Amino acid sequence: MSSERDTDSDWNQLGEVDPFWAVITDERFRAEKMDKTTREAFYESGFGNIDQFHFALKHYFSAPDHFDACLDFGAGVGRLLVPMAKRANTAVGVDIAGSMRAVCQVRLDELGLSQVKLVATPKEAAEFGPFDWVNSFIVLQHIPPARGLALIADLIATVRPGGFLSLHVTTFRDAHLMSQDTAGSVRKLLRQVRASIVSAPQIGQISMFDYDLGEVLALLTRAGCPRFVLEHTDHGGHHGFMVYAQKVAG
Repeated sequence: MSSERDTDSDWNQLGEVDPFWAVITDERFRAEKMDKTTREAFYESGFGNIDQFHFALKHYFSAPDHFDACLDFGAGVGRLLVPMAKRANTAVGVDIAGSMRAVCQVRLDELGLSQVKLVATPKEAAEFGPFDWVNSFIVLQHIPPARGLALIADLIATVRPGGFLSLHVTTFRDAHLMSQDTAGSVRKLLRQVRASIVSAPQIGQISMFDYDLGEVLALLTRAGCPRFVLEHTDHGGHHGFMVYAQKVAG
């Protein structure tokens, strides 16, 4: 997708009309299908992810069982933020979409998690840091890399020396998911025809971007995270890596 698109606006619109489905694009989580049971299943799924990430940090870097302060970037409606908050004295959820933060705040209030703060950007989150654990999963893939790399730098800056990161980035995709500039001639032609027919931009579009893994790792290394572990991910042909790292203690 073009980096010209206003992805921040897209996510605010998605948060207004279909917040749970926008986080996990499973038809069960469409707004018109959501009930109490489905909503709880959605939130419960976040505990499995955080268990996995926390286990990896403990295995690779001897991370503790409990943290003083944690941050989840791209917190959305709180699917991962809630289980992170249960492992920390304080937690911060960062999401650019005010509509998503509003839904998340409802969940936090329901659970009585008053130690959790919600902000729009990593720079705002820094006021509550530094953090012992910074996490981001299936989020950066929706942000153009030029902006995403700057955001990663901001996130690393909030990590306490000796603290940990678990960051997910997409780096390549299967052929049938190739963007227009790398797709075959027939696929390019079909997309051009479709674009000429559909004149208005799709509202609340979910864009996907691939990052240069070398650039991400160089950024981590220069920012004080010279040792990291990579685990491959594959979400429907969108391939990437969970990057686990520890910031060098002062």
